Order: sequence, then C-alpha cells, then structure tokens
Amino acid sequence: MNPIDRLRILIVENEGLVGCDMAATLTNLGYEVVGSCQSGEAALAAVQDLHPDLVLMDIHLSGRMDGIQTARSIQGNSGCAVVYVTACADLETVARARETQPYGYLLKPFSEDELRLTVEVAATRYLEEKERRRREQSYFEAFQSLADGAIAADLAGSVIFMNPAAARITGWSAPEVVGRSLHEVFRVFEPDGNPADIQVMDESGHSPPRTVWLTTKSGERVAINDRTTALRDQRNSLSGLIILFRRVAQTVAIETPSPVAFATTVEPPMPQATQPLIAAEPQVSPPPVEMYPQASITPAEALASDLPSEPVHQTVASPAPLVDVVETISDPLIALDGMWRITYANAAAAKLFDRDKIAIMGTNLWDLMPVVIRDAHYEALAHGMFHRDSVSRDIYLEAMQIWLELRAYPFADGLLLLLKDITARHEEAEKRNRMDRLESLGLLARGFAHDFNNLLTVLLGNLSLAEMRLRGNTDRIPELATAKQATLQAQNLVQQLLTFARGGAPIKRHIKAGDLIEQFFQNHSRATGIHYRIEVQQGLPSIAVDTNQIRRLLSNLVRNSEQAMHGGGELIIRCLAPDPEELYGKDTMPESSDQPQGVIIEVRDSGEGISADNLPHIFEPYFSTRKAQNATGLGLTVCESIAKAHGGSLSVRSEQGFGTTVRFYLPVDSDEEAVDELGLSRNFESAPSSSPRILILEDDPLVRSLITRNLTTQGFEVCETAEGTDTIRRYQESMDQGRKFDLVVLDLTIPNGLGGVRTMERLRQLDPNVLAIVSSGYSDDPVMAKPSAYGFSAVLPKPYEPADLLRLVKSVLNARSLREKA
Repeated sequence: MNPIDRLRILIVENEGLVGCDMAATLTNLGYEVVGSCQSGEAALAAVQDLHPDLVLMDIHLSGRMDGIQTARSIQGNSGCAVVYVTACADLETVARARETQPYGYLLKPFSEDELRLTVEVAATRYLEEKERRRREQSYFEAFQSLADGAIAADLAGSVIFMNPAAARITGWSAPEVVGRSLHEVFRVFEPDGNPADIQVMDESGHSPPRTVWLTTKSGERVAINDRTTALRDQRNSLSGLIILFRRVAQTVAIETPSPVAFATTVEPPMPQATQPLIAAEPQVSPPPVEMYPQASITPAEALASDLPSEPVHQTVASPAPLVDVVETISDPLIALDGMWRITYANAAAAKLFDRDKIAIMGTNLWDLMPVVIRDAHYEALAHGMFHRDSVSRDIYLEAMQIWLELRAYPFADGLLLLLKDITARHEEAEKRNRMDRLESLGLLARGFAHDFNNLLTVLLGNLSLAEMRLRGNTDRIPELATAKQATLQAQNLVQQLLTFARGGAPIKRHIKAGDLIEQFFQNHSRATGIHYRIEVQQGLPSIAVDTNQIRRLLSNLVRNSEQAMHGGGELIIRCLAPDPEELYGKDTMPESSDQPQGVIIEVRDSGEGISADNLPHIFEPYFSTRKAQNATGLGLTVCESIAKAHGGSLSVRSEQGFGTTVRFYLPVDSDEEAVDELGLSRNFESAPSSSPRILILEDDPLVRSLITRNLTTQGFEVCETAEGTDTIRRYQESMDQGRKFDLVVLDLTIPNGLGGVRTMERLRQLDPNVLAIVSSGYSDDPVMAKPSAYGFSAVLPKPYEPADLLRLVKSVLNARSLREKA
C-alpha cells in the first residue's frame, strides 16, 4: 500500500454536510478518516486521542477558538500537518494563516479533484518532512553515541556539530563550539610541531592511519588518530567536512642514528610560535577550507600544496591533498587576491568561462564578467573583501541563460568564490511567483464576485422591469438596450475572471454545437478586412456544455485570430466529428461507435502564426507577445481552463508566417449530469405540493426587494429572509400551521451567516420533500454544477433578468405538478 494511502486524517469543519462529504470523498480515495469535529477545543482533544497525520481545518469554527488559533496549538503540541479548507479569502485572514506555515490552503467551494490534489501534495510533503526528521534524529543519535569524537563543519569552516566524546577530548562544550572556526577548535600538529593537514579520504574510502597532536581548549597536548571525510549534498557538491578521532597512547616512532629503530614515549615539541596556522590577519575569520597546511603563501599555493614529504614516524604514500578534493567539486571555485586577480580556479570554473586553467590564472575577474554583472555586484563584493565579510549574490549570465549563486568568503587578502548553478531554482521560484499571482487573483475574484454580481442583478433586473413597463416604446429609448447589453458584458468579464482563477465547474446544458456557434456570431462584431467562413458538419450529437463558458472560449480564440491578421485574411470556424487520422496530440478517441463520440470546434486563421520558441509557452499565465498592446496573456489560459473543466482538451498547431489552428476537442459523456434550458436538473425527483407560496433567502436587500417585487406582481405569496436560521424558522412555522411553502429560493453564500447549502441541509431534515432553487454569483461553485447532489431542483446564476426568475419558478412548480398527476 502506498504510504500516502495510510495517512490518518482528522476533519475540523463546522458545517456538518461539508464535513461528511469530505470524509466520504477521502475514504473513497483510500485515506483513513479518523474523526470529524466542529470546534477548536474538540479538535485539540481529538489530536491528542486519535494522533492524526493530517488535519483539514476550517477557519470559522464553533466555540471560542478559530481554525488558525487551533492550528497554532496543534503545531505546538503535535507534529501533524495542517491544511486550511475554508471560504475565507480576505487578505488579512490569509496572512494570519500563512504565519502558521500550513501545508495547504484550499478555498471553498472546491471540486473533488482539487481536494484530492491538495491532500496528496500535503501528504507527500508531510511524509518527506517526517522521513527527513527521522533520518536526522537517527544520525544525531548515532553520532551522539559514538565512542569516537565527531566534529562536523560547513563549507565556510564553521563548526556545526560536536558529539560528547569530542567534547571530552577537546575540552570544549558542544554549545560553545557551534559557529566557531574549526581551526580554533580542532588544532592539530605533526610530531615535529608543524601544523598538520586535514587528510580527506579519497573516493575509495582509503585513508592511511596517522597520529597527530591535538591542542585542547586548556592548552594540553593530546595524541589522537583521526579520519576526515567530505560531506556532500544531494547534487554531490561539497558542503562540508566531518572528522572522527580518538585519543591514543602518547607513543610515537622516531628516527635515531642507530640502524635500529625503537619506540619511546616522548613529549611532542611545542608548535613554533612565530609561524601562524594560516596567512590571514588575526581578526579575520579563516577561509572555507581552514585546514590548508602552509602559512604565508598565496591561495593557489595553499590549494596546491602537499603534505610534508617525510613523516617522522615512517615513510608512507602521501594521501590525497585537499586540492584533489577541491578539484572534484562539481561547482566552480575561484580564489582571488586583493586586486581581483585569479590565483586559483578549479576545472569547473575554467569550464564555466571557457578558458584553459593555466590561461585563466592572473586574469582579473571583472574581465571575465559582463559589464552589467560588474555594475550590479561589484560594490557588494568589494565591501566583503574590505570588511572581511561573507557575501552571497545571485547573478544572471545572459549569454549562457543561466543563474548562478555566488558565495564569497574572506581568504588571505582576497576572496574565495563558490559558484553554484541555480537556474532550476530560479525557474521554480518564478513558477511559484506566477502561481502566487494566480492565487491572489483568485482571492480577489472570489472576494468581490458575490457582491458585484448582486449589484449586476439589481441593475439588470431594474433595466428589464423598465423595459417591461415601457413595452412598445423601447425603440424610442435605445439607451435601455445599450445599458442592458453593457451589464451582460460586465457579467461576462466577472465570470471569465472566476473561470480563470478557479477553473470553475461548468453549469452544463444540452445544445447543438452548430447552434451555439451561430448564436455567438449573431452578437459578434466582425473585424473589417477579414472573411469569415463557418462550416458545421451535419448529424453531430448534442453536447452538454456551459454555454456561457464556451462563448467565452470562442470569443478569446476568435479575437486572437483577428488580432493576428493585421492586414486582413480568412478566418474559418469548423464544427465536426473527430477523425482519428487528424487528431492532435492532446485529443483522445473512445472506442468505435455508430454515433460520433466527440465534437471538435476548430478556429483557423491565415495570420502571422506563432514562432517555435513561443509555442511551448502560449498556455502559461501572463505570457503574451503583444505586451505593447496591453495584452494580459490570460486568454489562452482561460480557454484551456474551460476545456479541461469540460473534460476536453485544447491543442494548437502553428507555423510562423503560415497561420494558426486551435482545436477544442470535447468528448461526449452520456453519464454527465446536465440541466435543461430551464435550469432544471434532469436527475432530480421532487415530491408533490401545490400552494404558490415562496420563501426567499437573500442577504442583499436590493436583490431581495427585486425578487419580491417580481414575484408578487405575478400573484405569488413571498416571504423574505436574510439569514439561514431565520429561513429555517419560517419554514418550520409554515409546516406547524399546515401552510407549507411551495418553493424555497436560497442564495448560496451568506457572509457571516448560514448559507444556502447548510440551510438546505436543515430544511431537508425538517421536510425531505422540500423543493428549492439555488442562486449564486459564484457560477464556478460545485453546487451550481450538480444541484441535485445537494438536494436542489434547479439553479439560477446571478446576474439574471426578472423574466429568467419567473420562467424558472413556474417551470419548477409545473414540473412538480406534472409528476403529481402522473
């Protein structure tokens, strides 16, 4: 079983129905849901009792603690991961949530795929973190329990770890050495008193045994055996050193004039006080490789020097000096003197600058760098050289199209530069930045869409009522029609933004693709100089699509083609059944059938085409070749989002100078739930009722007033409510009085109150046969796409005209009446 599937999940959600739906979905996906609770206090108790790995946390909870406060408490007492699942999209709440470093932030409403992906990403990250902590702890425990001393240092030569055995031998305590120079803590000398080199094991793991003298913190001289190995990161780049050593009897072999060598116990000679360990000023931190064996020499000589050729105790093969380790580093390493001249460069550095190693020596660093690099980074590096500080900079080499991380360390009278290719990191950061911008756009879109669509509903409704009152005279007031058309265009913009930001679930209705294209071009303003040709294949099946979203897709594709033909040309729109021999890369064909199993809508132009370099990027958010014309770069991203939401694909073929063909492929799915042209769910069955009494839940007073005026003029008895608990109370009272409401119209979202879904849940507990319509400005909400799954008979997307409301109410009531008589 996959480790992710064994994850234990706790759901903290104050809406019972939503919590149950999430639990059912996660259980079907193979996760173990260990519990569900509705308050922060209950969540803390459940975490202690049930030990979950992952907590899905709503922010608005019952009780005194909200979800963010609860998450802080959980993280302080438990190692489990927290993912916020909430409708809170305001920036203040998001900022508070980010402080708790959640593993995810999923906005309601969400689809099953969004929930699955969020949980998978969080679970993967949690398991990786858990495994990393386990490895770190096991390594820590292993080193702590070693009888041998262990000291680890980073590339800058700072001690990062010391085990208890090393502390006993050196006289330093572990807390006081962390951050100190390795040169200060681990001072070793040859028996002749000269500083001893750090001998790093070669790739075969071979390191000849040796005895050196360690000077402890108190100044005592201790004989030790030591072994040193390089620490490397996941990319095999040198990241530091670890030294293992043990105390030994102070016995050394010495040479005598006699041919007979003998062993004797001797005091090691004192180090020469006049000879410094490294060539550096006393106050300067030692370079990243502090263990260079010579003093008063250039960095290049230090890197190239070998160990003393004649050891005192015996003649052995000289182990690999540190220069060999440096040469094997996969990242470029450069040593500079105080005049910016290169005194050493490893093989990787020579390769980076495409120079021979010998030829590069003595070259001024800035002669190898572009002028723009010098202008941007000279001051920072000069400051580091003068003040003996470490410096880290990210530089971009445009000619090579790569990003490099430059880390500079004080070294002798110059600097030691380590360069690392971080192009992949920068590209990933840029991608995350784009995703953050998309997330911010989504938060912004959902933040104002509800209120904005309410205003559009009031505006569109009153314009429609004005037209009805002036019936027969509207030709004399063309401004009414213009204002109404502008309102519908504003609605389209909001829905396009929501579709782009959230990839909204489509509200599908059955329609002929040819009819949809014909209706689109009836209202499309055609560009001058362009010949339009529409070709629709006969006998195509009807398709279940969100007509508004498909119109947006067509609008974007047609507009792109028009803008690509500056001097005019031909624009062909084809609607046809897919041909297996003409499928594009992303298209898929189902098994053979007598009827077409899909529909293709193709837009082809004779414009300028798309270059091969730009073609792979056309679906990326904000990518555009027409920035000068204020193009947003979101058009094709929106189109692809719409195509995927319909289970289809969007493919592009283009060659610069020969036009572009964009193909929208939509497979026919007979099992997909759709609503008919009246907004009635075809999969829904309702119980009979008769009285024309309607209960309204709408928080916006202007919209509520418009609905009431519209319905009362048609003879309906209307009862208004602004919050879900009041709606439930009124419905209960009507049942007690024996005058149950015929129909309930519920707004989906009620800020700071009981919304449509939770109200419907409570109403169905009171009356399983309740008949209800859901209305919302969030057309991307899953409830709007599958109303019957939540108990609703029909959907009414905002903004809408009064006539749409009346037709839908009458249709729902008539459909129930027909079922009563059947």
